[in-house]
Amino acid sequence: MDMADRDLLVAWRAGDRGAGGQIIDRHYKSLHRFFCNKVGSADEVEELVQRCFMGAVEGLVRFRADASVRTWLFAIARNILRQWIDEQVRKRSREAPAVSSVADLGAGASTLVGKRREQRLLLEALRHIPIESQLILELSYWERLTAKQIGEVLDCPEGTARSRVRKAKQELRGTLDGLARTAGELESTVNGLDDWAKQIRVAWGV
Repeated sequence: MDMADRDLLVAWRAGDRGAGGQIIDRHYKSLHRFFCNKVGSADEVEELVQRCFMGAVEGLVRFRADASVRTWLFAIARNILRQWIDEQVRKRSREAPAVSSVADLGAGASTLVGKRREQRLLLEALRHIPIESQLILELSYWERLTAKQIGEVLDCPEGTARSRVRKAKQELRGTLDGLARTAGELESTVNGLDDWAKQIRVAWGV
């Protein structure tokens, strides 16, 4: 029988490297997906995933018992993403416009591509909304985190997380309005938003 994440973490914290390896294997794909629609190259995605697990090793003693291992790892990933964005901003000229979304950085998604136009439109719109809103919606759509779990990732109350999810969905719909080629395409994407997200999730094996 597979050990629960929490039991593996306790063993890892006690020095069991094998338990740590099981946690890495169990959550690698989710962390890889976390970065794929935000970072421009597959090599950078891999580097950031490795940074996450290094951060987990360094933060083992600070793991809170009231959080799940999964949301704890996503919280680490969120911090790693912020660091990466800061690194990219420092590389830009002073005249470059301010960065509010990953699209502002100019890099394309590394590997995530939708098959249908509506899927591609959804992925592109996610990259054009504020970074924190993109993160929130992708955790909801791709990883199926609840508002409570998203709150654990963001370190905020569940009610605040629910409000931020609603705001992020509003921002996404407004961005889709600007990116859609036709009124029909916009209507098809917006009305079927959850279905398109589900199809993308299935295609990626989420």
